[in-house]
Amino acid sequence: MKNNREVFRNSAWNFLLCAVIVALINGCSPPKQSEILVQMIKAQEEYLTKETVPGFDRNNGTATSVVDYENASEFENEMEKHHGSVALVKIPFEKAASLISNDRLLPLDDIVPAGEINDIRRTFALASLGAYNGKQFLIPCKFETSIMVFCKSKVSDALKVWRSRRDSISADLKAINGYGLPATYILEDDPNKWDFFDVYVVGWIWSHTPYNGEKHGRIAHSGNRYPGTFHEIIDEVFQCRGTAEQALSMNGEAVTDAFMWEAVYSLSGYNSNMWKDAWSESDIWKGFGNGKVFIAFVKQVDCFFIHGTGSDGLDGFMKDKFDMGVAQMPQGCSVTLDKNGNPAREGCRAATTGGWWWGIPKDAPDPKKSYKLARYLTSTKNQISDCGRFGMIPVRKDLLGDISLLFGESWITEVYETSFRQLMNNGSMMLPVNSNNDEIGKLYLDAWYDIVVDKNRSNGGESPEWNYINEILEKKYSPPAVNISGKQVKWK
Repeated sequence: MKNNREVFRNSAWNFLLCAVIVALINGCSPPKQSEILVQMIKAQEEYLTKETVPGFDRNNGTATSVVDYENASEFENEMEKHHGSVALVKIPFEKAASLISNDRLLPLDDIVPAGEINDIRRTFALASLGAYNGKQFLIPCKFETSIMVFCKSKVSDALKVWRSRRDSISADLKAINGYGLPATYILEDDPNKWDFFDVYVVGWIWSHTPYNGEKHGRIAHSGNRYPGTFHEIIDEVFQCRGTAEQALSMNGEAVTDAFMWEAVYSLSGYNSNMWKDAWSESDIWKGFGNGKVFIAFVKQVDCFFIHGTGSDGLDGFMKDKFDMGVAQMPQGCSVTLDKNGNPAREGCRAATTGGWWWGIPKDAPDPKKSYKLARYLTSTKNQISDCGRFGMIPVRKDLLGDISLLFGESWITEVYETSFRQLMNNGSMMLPVNSNNDEIGKLYLDAWYDIVVDKNRSNGGESPEWNYINEILEKKYSPPAVNISGKQVKWK
């Protein structure tokens, strides 16, 4: 039988051994899991998950998973579902204000010193738009803006015949505006110089010319009941020099001019399948491949799907890759002409600048590491990779100035340079910031389907009437829009 001293000695060794084992286990335990909430195309999400984030985790002792929330209108609910575990969230520009006003995001000023905040503003373009009440809340993730994409060969077809078709085109337009084409009208060779009348002219020619044995409109934008279509119309309001207040209230000449042009294009220009089949961006990509679309107004990222890169599943749809052309958005103007045959209202080329931010949730598990992760994801190296593979406009100033050096004399450089010129045209033009944008968007879609698709555009005639459309907007859609936008969140 063992004596008490031996029993004690054995017990002590066992206790010490257990303590060492526990310490080793705790020291080698895996890091606490955190998440990034994103909305991305599948190929980009896989790249982020398998190639980008693991590099950060290895160097920082973290474990980060990527969660796709799919529906931007539902991502606040998604944040709630992952309460306390979200390190970063990718936020659409138009959703940022409501998150900040509802105290869902941490100001970066509370996480890092002032010098770091100054570095954000030196490093990133438009970083000031991510500030609220003097505090920086957001880091730019990527920019988006609409540009015009077209088939070079089909534009060439129109340029060859427009003079011989001018009288017929003008006669059709006279039934709408009482005059026809502007008095000094010519179709510019360079689509970068086009205005809304030029789009109408080439659209008229294509819709009256058989291609593959069919005559129909060959211009398109999205026609689905979702935010993309709303954004298309809002862009036209701003191209007609509308203000944010007019856009939110659905009132004013610019709003009516935008809906008037939509109605005019629907007569001879638009491919009617865009509303019959509720087209989204992917249908437009396919349209360039099957000859149903010759011009579309899309984001720069769509060019990567239309043209294709040959990697990440982006094979492209255009049969002739060299036939894809890009240009700035056409200059807005009124359909209505003055007594001298000039547009009664001149517009501009400014569309809205959109995109996505990185933000840190108020309940992030480790805000300092969240900030470090955001800066890692937007580093020069990762931005170059993302832009070359997935059509992202760079957000870093050092890259915006060297696009041609990065991609050479390629179609990617042309897309980025055109997009950058468009961003310069846009200035500070953004989608009006309102916590109720979803409701405003639904009103715009209701009005578009009412006026354009269901042809509620005139007092019994076939041709759209400006005064009639203006009255519809003023009486039917502006009052609820004003009521909704009365809850506006200011962004300064």
